[in-house]
Amino acid sequence: MSEDQTSEMSDETRPYSVLEFNEKVHQAINKWPTARIEGELVKFKIGPSGHAYPQLRDTNGGAVLDLTIWRSVTAAFTETFNDSDKVIVTGKLNFYQPGGKLSLNVTSMRKVGLGDLLAQLEALRAKLRAEGVIDPSKAQPLPFLPRKIGLITAQNSDAEKDVIKNVLERFPAAVFETAYVPVQGDSCPAAVVEAIAKLDAIEDVDVIIITRGGGSFLDLIGFSDERVVRAAAAAKTPIVSAIGHEADRPILDDVADYRASTPTDAAKNVVPDVSEENYRIDEVVNRIVQRIGHYVSTQADFLSQVLSRPMMTNPYVFLTEKQQDLERTLDELRGEISVTIDRESAEHLSREGMLRSLSPQSTLDRGYSVVRDKAGVLVSDGSKVKAGTKLNIRLAKGEIEATSN
Repeated sequence: MSEDQTSEMSDETRPYSVLEFNEKVHQAINKWPTARIEGELVKFKIGPSGHAYPQLRDTNGGAVLDLTIWRSVTAAFTETFNDSDKVIVTGKLNFYQPGGKLSLNVTSMRKVGLGDLLAQLEALRAKLRAEGVIDPSKAQPLPFLPRKIGLITAQNSDAEKDVIKNVLERFPAAVFETAYVPVQGDSCPAAVVEAIAKLDAIEDVDVIIITRGGGSFLDLIGFSDERVVRAAAAAKTPIVSAIGHEADRPILDDVADYRASTPTDAAKNVVPDVSEENYRIDEVVNRIVQRIGHYVSTQADFLSQVLSRPMMTNPYVFLTEKQQDLERTLDELRGEISVTIDRESAEHLSREGMLRSLSPQSTLDRGYSVVRDKAGVLVSDGSKVKAGTKLNIRLAKGEIEATSN
């Protein structure tokens, strides 16, 4: 091994000096290729010299990278840059040996175009839809009359005033639990996530409104942050999104249980209008009263008709009618009995006369007699009677004793 190679190595017997190590880092980093990096600008300011030394922060927070932008680059800018702008920078990593500082020497910088941002949001939408985070069938119904309304908004904002004003106009007894948050910028997503968790944990908060008074699409980008979207989707309490951006709406709208176009629209859908409800109640009560009145009137007419009947005016009419019917029936029975008796009497006399005409007595009454011997045997042939036979002769009236000769 050559002396030069040996001098490049470090071990316990020969450690690097700081200068040597920085040189080696510098040499290694110089071999890295040019990179394109996306992030948010932090501490951006062009100094009097024309140079700028901002930082580039990861869009999900946390990691940062120092940037060095020389005057030759800043002079060529065609856009105006500010803190929190989402940008794509192109440059080569540089290690400043004397100070041991790592930074990216920027050769170009441009804002992330709206088309790029929309593509990212659509990709996030697709991802959340595939996971089931975005699912319209999971939407919870809004309560008819919430005990308490959770409100997430900026303090003293027009959105806060609109919601409270319209809610109280519709339902003066409404109660609010408000969590104030920044509604744009880097701190917005984390603050909204914390506010959702806080209000969702309060038992009597029955609905949560997340609102701000509109703004440019980029101002509302915090409400498309994946952390905010997942927090809203996981909340047990129904969420109303009232961000107020019709075109390219934030992803929060896709997971909210109700999407309101404006803060006023949110207020109108969270509580009922007391005056309208009272009007409906009055209508229902009037219909009930009318139906009851109609029923009572109908029954009163029916009762009047019943009371006007003869039986109700004189209860004995029914008995009198039945008594008359009974007497008529008895008279009819008497007449039928009398006719029957007369008919049977006449028939009896006729039969009696017939029997009398056929009886032996009737024969005797016509002058005939009945002759019997002493033994009581009827004598019907005189030639067979011997002389001196004692005979009994029965006449129509009485009997005589005789002797044959």
